[in-house]
Amino acid sequence: MAFVGKATPYMYKAYAVPAPQVQIYSGMTGLPWAMKPIIGLVSDMFPLFGYNKAPYMILTSFMGGAALLCLGIMPPFALGVMMFVMCLLMSEAQTSTCDLLSEAKYAEKMKESPAHGPKIVTFVWFGLTVGGLVATLVSGPVLDQYGPHFMFMIGGLPAIAVVIIVMMGYMQETCQTSEQIAAIRQRYYQQKEACALCLLMLIGTICIIVTTIISRDPLINCIVAVIVAVVMLVAFSVVLNPVIARANAFALIQTALGFSTGGASFYFYTDTPEQYPEGPHFSMFFYNSVLGVVGSLVSLLGIYCYQRYMTTWKYRDLIIATNIVLSLFAAVDVMMFARINVQYGIPDHLLVLGLSCFETLIFQWQWMPQVVILSYLCPRGMEATMYALLAGCHNLGNTISSNCGALLLEYFEVQPSGVDGESAQFENLWKAAAISTILPFFAVMVLIQLLPDARQNERLVSDEVTEATAGSLWKRWTSSD
Repeated sequence: MAFVGKATPYMYKAYAVPAPQVQIYSGMTGLPWAMKPIIGLVSDMFPLFGYNKAPYMILTSFMGGAALLCLGIMPPFALGVMMFVMCLLMSEAQTSTCDLLSEAKYAEKMKESPAHGPKIVTFVWFGLTVGGLVATLVSGPVLDQYGPHFMFMIGGLPAIAVVIIVMMGYMQETCQTSEQIAAIRQRYYQQKEACALCLLMLIGTICIIVTTIISRDPLINCIVAVIVAVVMLVAFSVVLNPVIARANAFALIQTALGFSTGGASFYFYTDTPEQYPEGPHFSMFFYNSVLGVVGSLVSLLGIYCYQRYMTTWKYRDLIIATNIVLSLFAAVDVMMFARINVQYGIPDHLLVLGLSCFETLIFQWQWMPQVVILSYLCPRGMEATMYALLAGCHNLGNTISSNCGALLLEYFEVQPSGVDGESAQFENLWKAAAISTILPFFAVMVLIQLLPDARQNERLVSDEVTEATAGSLWKRWTSSD
């Protein structure tokens, strides 16, 4: 995915897709991550050949690998932009499925030994960062020499290779008997509310995908995404255990309010002198390899520092501190989009490199406790589905962020597409970036009480709680009736 992620924005630029539409497409291709709940539900209730993880990982890996190889083999622009987006959607479906089912496995391990929870998360994210570092080291020269199409060919090979890894038995699954499968299904039948949330999430994501396909109006896409988010927020808050519901509401709202402007900022950084004479004009090598490698190394440092010094912090304290610092650094980003740094003689390359280091470091400290809290909120026995619901709701927030960001860019008339002489398209980019910085900061300050006032190595849900809906508003309403 690191290879694919580096190549994707260059493909959008080659198709001359305007920045707001890039945001909408990015939100759509990220929706498989919001579909995790239905993936978890189906894998738990309908194991294939007695296994509920490996077969689904294998099937989606064949699908995702084939989609990437198709993009790599087909001549440039032989596929229309929508077919390109659909291939990306299939690739993301593989990654989200494999990600979820492996997360469910280490959530099981964390429940067995809560004291080692932060260490397990550190181990996982260290491996992810190292893999990304290797891809980043290679991506810049390959992009520069062979173009973005070749990157999809490279990405397709490890995507297919997942099949081999899983077939070697590293998921440590044992074949379930018919009695065990019946018991699992019976447990889910007793928790109809959680199953209903999975189906509701599926319906919501389908609505957003269909809207993206049939409409290119950012306003329509934004309205549909916000309606889906509100429905999910209300449903999750009513149906889930209060501790789980509050943490989920915090994650969804904060993520959704971080209106993404990445579609426009990519053009800002990479436009040529002919396209944007006043711009930074970052080369493929600098933008991908230099910034990427530095970011990966700093991520490793951030993971080490988190494991060494921050695993005993309270969730509230760590998230407040990291959000304050991130907002301060984001203000410097806004200054660069306004080209104030040029007026004071500060080079773009130096400023972005420094910001990348500090922002990546702080982001790791902000993100790691949120991964830990998701694992601890899963009641024993339904880790895959519960983790999927919580992570899926958080990932839905990313799609809301992308669609709202698209509307924000259009409102400020920031619509670069990589054509010559588009300097005017960036005049208001700093305004959009400022709004996307301020909103999440205020959300954290206002909603921080929704997070549990606990340390990261403490249980959040008792082992006696086997139902995700225990103590919920829904249970209280129905029991009183």
